[in-house]
Amino acid sequence: MLTEKNSLVFKEPGTREDRKGDIRLVCGQSCALESDTSVMTLVYGKPGATLDTCRILARGDSHRLYLAAAANGSEICVKRSSGDLALLVIQVKSTVLPGSGGNFVTADMTVWPAA
Repeated sequence: MLTEKNSLVFKEPGTREDRKGDIRLVCGQSCALESDTSVMTLVYGKPGATLDTCRILARGDSHRLYLAAAANGSEICVKRSSGDLALLVIQVKSTVLPGSGGNFVTADMTVWPAA
């Protein structure tokens, strides 16, 4: 579970108890996923994004992805500066009260190293 107090890591997919991982949940007036080193793109259309889908979509330069348009089941392609690609599939998103400290996201993550 990704909260405003921990972070998500690629190396061994999971969370860290600090904010030094690859992706963080940041909530102010709205909530977003944020990274210093990874770019993120929301996948639109039918579910079932693949490695090839993420290769095509994760070419942008956005290090912040606002979650307002992301529902449960939404897919997000992520590309690290190392070349690793990942597909995050949001399972549960609770971002109702930005700034409350009780916001969280759970997601399944598939990582393709140096893809």
